[in-house]
Amino acid sequence: MGSAAFSLTSVDAPVCRYLELDGEPGPEAERLLSDEELERAAQFRFAADRQRFVAAHAALRCALAAQTGERPEALRFTRSAFGKPSLSGWPRVRFSLSHSLGLGLLAIGERGPLGADVELLRPIPDALALAAQHFTDSESEALLALPAAEREHAFLTCWTRKEACLKAIGLGLIVPTERFEVGLEPDCRSVEVPVAGRILWLVLQPAPPRVDSVGAIAEWRQTHVRASVPSFAAQTCTRSRAAERRAAQRVPQ
Repeated sequence: MGSAAFSLTSVDAPVCRYLELDGEPGPEAERLLSDEELERAAQFRFAADRQRFVAAHAALRCALAAQTGERPEALRFTRSAFGKPSLSGWPRVRFSLSHSLGLGLLAIGERGPLGADVELLRPIPDALALAAQHFTDSESEALLALPAAEREHAFLTCWTRKEACLKAIGLGLIVPTERFEVGLEPDCRSVEVPVAGRILWLVLQPAPPRVDSVGAIAEWRQTHVRASVPSFAAQTCTRSRAAERRAAQRVPQ
């Protein structure tokens, strides 16, 4: 495939929003869920975790209902062999749901498979050791070079970016995270993920900014046998993000 395939360099996720999951979801939320979802919710040991699961999946159903015109409780899901969910009867509707304690992140689009990941900011005392196991050498070296006060934020930024890519391709942890580069900065870029002799090409960008968390969304665009992503893709994406920031500065507050 030629470079034209990467002429659109931002993730296609018109719906990308955070979910506050710590409010009581109530019985109306449970009525939206399937028996399988209720069984999964019941497996959580702590009530708070059960409530967050119900709230997140009820919110997902409502968002997908708005996208499809279906009733939330009528939606049906299937799962791939590796557990990635999809919406039955709506193959073009792509989505991803993530949560970190009481904060969720939801992304919905209609182009390539999506992956979303969010992490609440928190102390990571073993960040360097974890990076040595799960990051590329250059990512680990970049983390080590940062001032200690900046490492936890940078670690979680990189971690969410890797998780978003893995969720987009739907293969889970069979793909070693140290084998593909996403960087420590919340930039927008193309990412190559090597899998079984092929290269999966993704577009990766940060989730909307929050002061209490970091997040990322990724979209799987294409698969090829050669590891050669057009260099203009990341450049165009960076320019697009800069233009968005300039436009946002012109919007009256």
